[in-house]
Amino acid sequence: MPTTPKSLLITKTSDNKTVIHPKYQLFKHRLQLVWFKDIKVAQATHHEFYITVRTSIHKEGLLFPLVLDAQMLLLSGNHRLKMIRQFGHGTLAYVAQKREEGNFLARTNVRGFEIHNEKGLIEDYQFMFEGKMRKYTDKVMHLFTEGVRRLPTKR
Repeated sequence: MPTTPKSLLITKTSDNKTVIHPKYQLFKHRLQLVWFKDIKVAQATHHEFYITVRTSIHKEGLLFPLVLDAQMLLLSGNHRLKMIRQFGHGTLAYVAQKREEGNFLARTNVRGFEIHNEKGLIEDYQFMFEGKMRKYTDKVMHLFTEGVRRLPTKR
């Protein structure tokens, strides 16, 4: 494997496999460890955009998780996958259970990347409820409450 960029967040498993972590993990409860060998890719990459992604990953690391469907088909992140698979064995990725979740998570990554480039940091989830993002968010409100422990009610 080539020398791993210092910007990538990585861990080693007990069997010495390298796992690459995205910096932004907005829905941690939906992240799953996925081995690159198990990901199915249906689209080709474009060389021009790949160069942009390569530069970004070398500078800042993997910013957002890949998005896959339940059958491990890559929905979003083809260029990122092509870039990071040379530095590891797997990554934490979003695995969407429904088409609406895949659309939302992919759009969240795109909008999050835009905000990151504009401001340098995503400070809150407000962007998911504004403008064009709202139509995607409205269909997956369950993602905001999954895994949240509820306090017992007093009787």
